[in-house]
Amino acid sequence: MKKVELLSPAGNYETMVGAFNAGADAVYLGGSRFGARAYADNFDRDQVLDAISYAHINGKKIYMTVNTLVKEREFGELYDFMLPFAEKNLDGVIVQDYGVMRLIRREFPNVELHASTQQTVTGVNGARLLKELGCCRVVPARELSLEEMKKIRTEADIEVEAFIHGAMCYCYSGVCLFSSMVGGRSGNRGRCAQPCRLPYRLLGDKSGREQYPLSLKDMCTVDMIPELIEAGIDSFKIEGRMKKPEYSAGVTSLYRKYIDLYYQEPGKKHEISKEDMEILKSLYLRTGISQGYYHKHNGKDMVTLDSPAYNGTSDKVLEQVKEKYLGHELKTKCDIDCRLTLGEEAVISMTAYLGDRTIYESVTGKVVEAASKRPMDRDSVLKQLDRLGNTPFEAENINIEINDGGSGNGIFIPVSELNELRRQLCEKVQALMEVNEEADGNTNAAAVRTFSDEVQDYKDMDTGSGDAINVLDVFVMTLDQLDAVLEVAGNVKAPGRIYVDSNLLFSAKEEAKSRAMSFKGSFENAELIVALPYVTRSETFDATKDLELIQETYKECGFDGVLIRNLEQLGFYKKTGFEGRLILDYGVYNWNAEAVKLLLECSISEISVPLELTIHEAKELVKEVRKNSGIPVSYSIYGKVPMMVSAGCVKKTTDNCSGKMNNHHSERMTIVDRMDNELVITTNCRNCYNVIWNAHPTALHKKYDNIRNLEIFNRLRIDFSTEDGETAGAVYEAFAKGSPDKDDIFDRISYTAGHYKRGVE
Repeated sequence: MKKVELLSPAGNYETMVGAFNAGADAVYLGGSRFGARAYADNFDRDQVLDAISYAHINGKKIYMTVNTLVKEREFGELYDFMLPFAEKNLDGVIVQDYGVMRLIRREFPNVELHASTQQTVTGVNGARLLKELGCCRVVPARELSLEEMKKIRTEADIEVEAFIHGAMCYCYSGVCLFSSMVGGRSGNRGRCAQPCRLPYRLLGDKSGREQYPLSLKDMCTVDMIPELIEAGIDSFKIEGRMKKPEYSAGVTSLYRKYIDLYYQEPGKKHEISKEDMEILKSLYLRTGISQGYYHKHNGKDMVTLDSPAYNGTSDKVLEQVKEKYLGHELKTKCDIDCRLTLGEEAVISMTAYLGDRTIYESVTGKVVEAASKRPMDRDSVLKQLDRLGNTPFEAENINIEINDGGSGNGIFIPVSELNELRRQLCEKVQALMEVNEEADGNTNAAAVRTFSDEVQDYKDMDTGSGDAINVLDVFVMTLDQLDAVLEVAGNVKAPGRIYVDSNLLFSAKEEAKSRAMSFKGSFENAELIVALPYVTRSETFDATKDLELIQETYKECGFDGVLIRNLEQLGFYKKTGFEGRLILDYGVYNWNAEAVKLLLECSISEISVPLELTIHEAKELVKEVRKNSGIPVSYSIYGKVPMMVSAGCVKKTTDNCSGKMNNHHSERMTIVDRMDNELVITTNCRNCYNVIWNAHPTALHKKYDNIRNLEIFNRLRIDFSTEDGETAGAVYEAFAKGSPDKDDIFDRISYTAGHYKRGVE
């Protein structure tokens, strides 16, 4: 029976040792580069190599977090960074960036690829796609229910690693740009400043009371262990690489205890003792705990509305954990056999017990001589063989056989000879232990994939790009915005593309359809694209049914394709053979040309430049992409950034649910930060998520000529979200006329230049 893996965080070497002492089967750690916890202690190169050796000697595993997005200029450093760890038989890497995925599956196929929770896997289609692309494990979004995870495990036939304890992000991981936009510290680069833990006021609340509506309680699921195991979860993941060694060891020990109790008596209910719960609560947990989203989509009781502070940490508990699990390393149990026979070579062997593995090795020395003076007795031999202090071994039995052939004079072997044989034996067994026997079977799916990864000529792919440059496109979310855009398009003859939000298309289908058909009829080269939701799940409502409906009806509604917002949508349309355009939004990240190459395997038609890249980084990206592909590239020149997309609902937390869950319905509310910035929140009730928009749009009207003069972007995109129809029309007209820097509309609104010049670390 395959047992669930207990996976613990390790911010440094001491924490790793403590986690293993406490019963972790594996730890995840970050190296000096490319990890999503830039402010953790992290491991330098030699420490990672030592960690891999130490883990394998003790039958454990090491997973490295290479889970940040990698800029084009950095990508060339990745191979050299990874090479020594792959050569040391690193067990796996946890990855967000598609380019990193592609490099590892090609260059290091024996290192497992685990899709990070930063990839926002929300369903079977996305998980299945990642398996096709080389992953053997996914870490789904924390927001998924247990039923959704079970479905991924069985239908996608891929390992599932699930969070069981620790801090919870309010936003779907991987799509949060809040910290990035307000302070330049990107969560996608491991530098989140946690604006979700700050206080906010509700606009219109006369009391002016500050609350913490974006701060979730920490997760604790120790009493769900049987249910999670029986659901087929492969790996239980404890969050917290930035926390102290006592946290990792203490939490690990208690989850180890109740996991083992389950396997000892699977049918018995093991109540979590009050003492154990108090220990967990005293190890750096925030005020109040929850079971996360496993049985609940959202709710006020999941939020630390009054305070996100941590509970008081017990010094007594910390000291107990430290004494029990920290400061000493694991030792591998072994048996040593020594045979010293007169006239024959000395033979010493070791049998080491490494979990389910048994390793045997022996060494031979010089011929054993007759004793001329004092013979070597058993205690003298035992004293030398038992000197294992600086090795990873602890002898349970040492068997010594001395045979002088019946002479009665005894035998002699120099102490230095015994010490050297012991040293050689330990080194040989240790070398065998460091080899992960599973490594040969851990080849990425890339090794047997049917994709012609290296020979496909991307330049010959028909992406429909033509020679179009600087075509102006616009995205609308409301009927008022659509009407305003259509009026401007008719007046200035701007035959670009219009993206229509799917919620608008479904909720006002006939009105949207008639306007769309009119637009298509007015301009020969005009295009219409359905912009899909930010989140697609199959929980109480299977949102893939909407994807099916769009696939069946998009042509008759006059649309040419879809704007892909997540992996679930990409996996669905790749599987079903969608014939329209598959345009990737900026949230399906392609920070480097290698990422684009991987995504081209998914039948995409167009990519969008990520919002966190500067104009110079965007130029570097497009330059490299153009070497391999003629795929069109879209660049955003105006729009409020969706800083958070959350399963949590601020309206439900601070007021009441609209009561229209899974209907095509949207509402608005506004929260105010400490700088009096007003952040509008829109609800998508059909798919039950919130979007928190930046207070000010990113407007590149002053850079419009510079951007167009580059002549590298096929499409330039304007996004409308919370703007009224009048503002939308005025902004679109300013750009459509070609001189937005001279238009007074931008004197009447506040705006930011986003990351145009100010990049992320």
